[in-house]
Amino acid sequence: MTSKPTDTPQQTIGVEIANQIIDLANTHLEQGASTSDIASGLRHAAANFTAYEFFQSDEPSKDPNTPVEEFISFFENYLSIHKPKEAPAQGLMQLVEQAKNEVSK
Repeated sequence: MTSKPTDTPQQTIGVEIANQIIDLANTHLEQGASTSDIASGLRHAAANFTAYEFFQSDEPSKDPNTPVEEFISFFENYLSIHKPKEAPAQGLMQLVEQAKNEVSK
């Protein structure tokens, strides 16, 4: 997985930390850890630190759903980024195979 710099010249501290964490995840991946184990560890750490931050905040009316909604937004964005791209020929190849199967019935 790559950690890309942002388009702006100055990254936020949050993006810098995220990139460092992705680098750590990549190191574990190179050492043979599974993507599932790494992702589980990242989610665990994110939930733990987010809960800690929630109670450290000076905002008394802070809604606990806010970080959950933020996570969902990030997750949806990254799902679209990492989704495998189908080559245009794939659909045609599947259609040809389907036609062959229907003709042979």
